[in-house]
Amino acid sequence: MDTALVSIILFAHAPYAKFIPESLGSILAQSYSSLEVIVLGDGSKELEQALDPFRIDSRCIPCIQGDQPFLQAANERMKEARGKYIGTWNSDDIYNRDHVKLLVQALEDDAVIGAAFDNTEYFSDTPNANGDSSLGLILRQDRAKKLSSARLSVQNIVEENFMTGPSSLIRKSVFEQVGGYDKDIYLNCDLHWFYRIAAYFPVSFVDYIGVRKRVHPLNNTAVNPHYEYGVRELVHIRERYPDVYSRIGKRVFNKKLGRKYFRLGLYYENRGELEKARDSYRQAMLLRKWTLRYSWEYLRSRILAS
Repeated sequence: MDTALVSIILFAHAPYAKFIPESLGSILAQSYSSLEVIVLGDGSKELEQALDPFRIDSRCIPCIQGDQPFLQAANERMKEARGKYIGTWNSDDIYNRDHVKLLVQALEDDAVIGAAFDNTEYFSDTPNANGDSSLGLILRQDRAKKLSSARLSVQNIVEENFMTGPSSLIRKSVFEQVGGYDKDIYLNCDLHWFYRIAAYFPVSFVDYIGVRKRVHPLNNTAVNPHYEYGVRELVHIRERYPDVYSRIGKRVFNKKLGRKYFRLGLYYENRGELEKARDSYRQAMLLRKWTLRYSWEYLRSRILAS
């Protein structure tokens, strides 16, 4: 089946250089060999040294970000990519052997879908006392079986957030129609992009654990609070991509954004920022007027902030 070329843009910089042997090594060892791996790096000495053992493989293409903003550089590399399918992956994750093969098979089998993704297992750099490093799956095994090979809508993707950059491949033609990362989105750029893709093309889930996602102090989205960014990402969709917002649907969108505002309120309250918490609870209440919990938390926060 090694016919369609797959282009992987692997994000890498100095602090992640120590993960390159496992991460890049696992990509080049995929059972599907028709690959080009564009390592988008910062040109640091640490990264260049980590890449040295892989330069003998012609599929490994180091590329320096230069003066371009990161997301703009990623979009440029996707434009230049020669593959029929593209992926934007992280250099701290590990990719299981059949990850690419099964995603390509799903895309080849269904010409209607715009992207395919599989399951992700979180793991810790510091195993527990029993030597177990697994922190669980994004999709439980029973849920994964039910979703397997189904065409998923934008509503599915928005409601559950189970699609990630490293777990997915996108048709290059879809990227050319929808565009790449939005330069105004920082932390949740993958999800923002997937919402826009799924608004126009169904996506497919493959029941396979394709990615082992490393949880460590440098992993921003897995470790650091990102509630504010989650709200900004959705508000940005509503304001800047009205057709995507319309395709998601007001009910599904408001339910998601209301929950984001509610969690943001909890985050602010735990930090002692009571006025911000009150404002967030208010936004949640306005979006989901029949959710009594949101109304109660707003009323309670008004008392606390007074």
